[in-house]
Amino acid sequence: MRRKYLVIILIFTIAVGLSAIASAEETAQTDQWEFDAAIYLWGASIGGKTGSGSDVDISFDDLLSNLEMAFMGAVGARKGKWSLMLDAIYMDVKGTGSVTIPVDGLLDINANGSLELTAWVLTPSVGYNLFQTERIYLDVLAGARYLYLKSDTELDLAPLPSIKKRDTVSDSIWDGIVGIKGHVNLNKNWYLLYYADIGAGSSNVTWQVFGGVGYRFKRLDLIAAYRYMDWNFNDDGAFDDLNLSGPFVGVKFRF
Repeated sequence: MRRKYLVIILIFTIAVGLSAIASAEETAQTDQWEFDAAIYLWGASIGGKTGSGSDVDISFDDLLSNLEMAFMGAVGARKGKWSLMLDAIYMDVKGTGSVTIPVDGLLDINANGSLELTAWVLTPSVGYNLFQTERIYLDVLAGARYLYLKSDTELDLAPLPSIKKRDTVSDSIWDGIVGIKGHVNLNKNWYLLYYADIGAGSSNVTWQVFGGVGYRFKRLDLIAAYRYMDWNFNDDGAFDDLNLSGPFVGVKFRF
């Protein structure tokens, strides 16, 4: 029920924001291509519920201590009122440990295990500038979100060292999204940035919001923000709900 209220609030906020600025005075826009690229560190924790009803709560510290490889970044292009953007997140996390497996209530078998989780989140979108003033900039956008998850589990039965159990599960989903993005200039260098989207497709609903502050230099910006991304899946999947949330810092290059 709480998730439904959050989605309704997000849709209402987008609608109010669009209607409130419909009469804003526009400034001139360039017809030349402008490009940007950003790299960032997202201190995200993972939460949600599995399909069996178990809670998922993995802190950023746990992720960082078991991280094999990660990449987080975005690229964009703009000409006139139109823009293109691709946001990409890749994580490869691997952990090891020991578990005790009961067998028929009579025997406990110790097993050494390892779990490797690989995830891709890609969000391509096309934006259109609704209005631009010297202080406020707002785009509406439409696009998609792609989620790929793969888990590779291996158990080594201690009493029977020659017997190993390995299980690999993977799944991918596509969702269409719509949303808004933009910034509010506080002065020549400082600005507030915001982004919100919502959509559905392979999942029941997915949505994302982030907001923060940026500082402009001549050819790059420094950004600090908070980001929340959520999926509500169908009942037949490994997860019922999955979310990533936490602060992030990044550098955006303009050329």
